[in-house]
Amino acid sequence: MLPTWANDIVIRLRPTTKVIRGSKIPDWENPNTLEIGGCSVQPSSTMLSQDGRIQGITEGYTCYLPPCADVKAGDRIKYRDEVYTINGQPQIWNSPSGKVSSMQLNLERWSG
Repeated sequence: MLPTWANDIVIRLRPTTKVIRGSKIPDWENPNTLEIGGCSVQPSSTMLSQDGRIQGITEGYTCYLPPCADVKAGDRIKYRDEVYTINGQPQIWNSPSGKVSSMQLNLERWSG
């Protein structure tokens, strides 16, 4: 369990599936959602992209969740009305005392 100051709420988005021309594909228009409390979301990075065609911003957060949270690679996280992709695999941090173990997510969002 994370400390009491970890009071952010995130929403896990997991795609359902739909069949198009005989193939199952992820359906992000109708995702399965799960509200997860007891989280701490902290800014981790931001980057300006100016490649001559478009100006964009990449925004990153590190999200700490309870270690038993139902989140896996490929899910997305909604936080403060913005949707972020999970960059990489969720990682479990095991506390030596077992009192502050957590799951860590690296979140990214690009806009431009």
